[in-house]
Amino acid sequence: TDPGTCNALVNWTAPTISDNCPGVAMTSRHSPGMSFPIGTTAVTYTATDATGTIATCSFDVLITDVENPVVIACPGNIIVNNDPGSCDAVVTWIPPSITDNCVTLTVTSSHNPGDVFPIGTTTVTYTGTDGAGNISTCTFDVTVNDTENPVITGCPVDITQANDAGNCDAIVT
Repeated sequence: TDPGTCNALVNWTAPTISDNCPGVAMTSRHSPGMSFPIGTTAVTYTATDATGTIATCSFDVLITDVENPVVIACPGNIIVNNDPGSCDAVVTWIPPSITDNCVTLTVTSSHNPGDVFPIGTTTVTYTGTDGAGNISTCTFDVTVNDTENPVITGCPVDITQANDAGNCDAIVT
């Protein structure tokens, strides 16, 4: 395909005709410099002489899509703190746009905005695949930091106790 389009302009040298008698004409639905869509198109030339005798010449024009999809605005790395009282965080972002020169495009992602992410770093990958199998990816990291202090409960109050009789220490329970 031509860059940014889902077709291609194709040029060739048109065949020439000759006949033993004057009055031969050649026709074709296609001509050099025409735009062709993805896939195979048969180009046929038909020569007809004055008596109605016909000769044909045909060939195929094959247009393939080799242009990768384009990722627009891939999110940057995201760093967040854990959700209060939790060992993870709900993280949101604006998904990237992925476009292609042709209509058929499938976009998949390893994670979605609003998913829950554990403490640590997780890589998020978006993949755009077009109908011809061309692929582009976008990756970014989501890092969740545990910033919540631990909580101690049931901590005893200060204990004051005399030493055990005849000892320089005491057993405390």
